[in-house]
Amino acid sequence: MTASLGDAPAAPSAEAAPRPNTLQRIAGVLMSPAQTFEDVARRPDVVFPLLIIVAISVITTLLIVPRVDFAATYREAFESANMPPQQMERSIRIAAAFGKAIAYFGPLLQVVAFAVIGGVLLIAFRVFGGEGDFKQAFSVTLYSWMPLCIKSVLATGVLLTKKTMTLVDLANPLRSNLAFLADMKGRPILFSLLGSLDLFTIWTLVLVIIGFAAISRLSRVRSSAIVISLWLVVVLFKVGGAAIGAARMQK
Repeated sequence: MTASLGDAPAAPSAEAAPRPNTLQRIAGVLMSPAQTFEDVARRPDVVFPLLIIVAISVITTLLIVPRVDFAATYREAFESANMPPQQMERSIRIAAAFGKAIAYFGPLLQVVAFAVIGGVLLIAFRVFGGEGDFKQAFSVTLYSWMPLCIKSVLATGVLLTKKTMTLVDLANPLRSNLAFLADMKGRPILFSLLGSLDLFTIWTLVLVIIGFAAISRLSRVRSSAIVISLWLVVVLFKVGGAAIGAARMQK
């Protein structure tokens, strides 16, 4: 029997379209975030974007941490405390060893940090009537973090031009914000505030807004209000920490 016109094969549905891989999604988030996050909302993934972020973090850590002079960083802080010489040297060794250990464990701590950030954002959006589950929130958080991964790679390239460095050098290696206008030691509060207004951070916030609007089904205006409010709380704590540290140094 010959096939009738009604038996013609149907056009492939959207569900049959090939699923973009992680690298394609990363490119999509950077180039066309609205469309990409709609796809992430439908089919969230966590493992591969997380592995890419952790791999970048591990590589940058292995390249940078051996060049950091932790002892010099903590020596200046302990000298202002007027400690006896022997006690100061012992405290410097302990603080330097602890600081280096924390730096090497940083990539693993990032996994927990991303889970917490995604969870907090999900709770905030659900409180305001949004939809979504934890896997979607975790996936959107990871893909939204790509601008800060780019910043990390660029900062590593700048820092590798130095043979040795202190933690102060790590604070703002790229001039992607106005923190370079303030002295980190002399005006730590202003340095912290200006450092928060970073181009890569703003780019990340925009992606978070778009991504969580996609999974929550809230408007981008409401998504913006939620994300920016939470970010301002983080900035407040960051500036507050700088203020506390400055007050302790003056004692």
